[in-house]
Amino acid sequence: MITRRAFGLASLATLGLPALAAFPDKPIRILVGFAAGGPADTCARLVARLLSDSLGQQVVVENRPGAGGALATRAVKSAPADGHTLLLCAFADVLNPIINPAEANYNLVNDFAPITRITGVGNVLVVHPSLPVKTVPELVAYARSRPGQLNYGSAGIGSASHLAGELFGGLAGIKVTHVPYKGTAQAQVDMQTGTLAFMFDSLISALPNIQAGKLRALAVTTAVRSPGAPEVPTMVEAGVPEYDLTSWFGLAAPKGTPAPVVERLAGAVRQAIKRDEAVEALLRLGGQPDDMDGAAFDRYLRSEDARWKKLFAAGTVRVDK
Repeated sequence: MITRRAFGLASLATLGLPALAAFPDKPIRILVGFAAGGPADTCARLVARLLSDSLGQQVVVENRPGAGGALATRAVKSAPADGHTLLLCAFADVLNPIINPAEANYNLVNDFAPITRITGVGNVLVVHPSLPVKTVPELVAYARSRPGQLNYGSAGIGSASHLAGELFGGLAGIKVTHVPYKGTAQAQVDMQTGTLAFMFDSLISALPNIQAGKLRALAVTTAVRSPGAPEVPTMVEAGVPEYDLTSWFGLAAPKGTPAPVVERLAGAVRQAIKRDEAVEALLRLGGQPDDMDGAAFDRYLRSEDARWKKLFAAGTVRVDK
């Protein structure tokens, strides 16, 4: 029995359970690749607050905007694989390595341990109220009569808002001009002043401006209407066939993080976002809580990677700048 017990304890140590018992033994950082005030930052701060309560340890958010989110992603990739440095990963983290693999210098599928997807958020096509269009077909016609003259903003090259604009241009057959920003906050300011003609913004950040009448919503990018804005049609309903783009946010740790630590974090996040306050906050901002464990999130990331590689290879989407 002694031999069996010793063997059993050795097996538990191999599984990383001592690391789990000690985790977390210091504050946890969640790195965000976009500026404060944007949708990624909003999700990160909600999760950080709830995780702090669940884990009994401080969880802080650190913004490192730049390179379409890649600065934060690379920093987490090289961080110690102990679960104390996490990435608020997003749609852009799948796209960056496809668009520019050498500059990105990471692969979300291969270089990270997926923890969980937090939420899927539809983007919404918004225009400035001064623009004489109230529907997507009207915007398409307006853009066709002014090729290259309409500017649209994004959170950066390779971001969900950028790809949403490129997909729109490709499927609608229009030529528009992309203006990248370091996050959505400044783009939102320029949208409200009329510097930008339109933008695909996250519902999380766009809804307050839509409700205040500062922006006009034309369509959401998801396959079904959003519960956060049920009156707004989908892009397909608005006349752009095959359009489907969901922005999403999740948590990932550096590759090699002990599986028990990843599982504990996943369980804590999934439990936290089921709280009434979290559900209400996400729904109010246009998101919906997810319930993906690490394995399900890994499958989702791989499917997104394959899907967008196919779209780029077919020339449906192009990102030149």
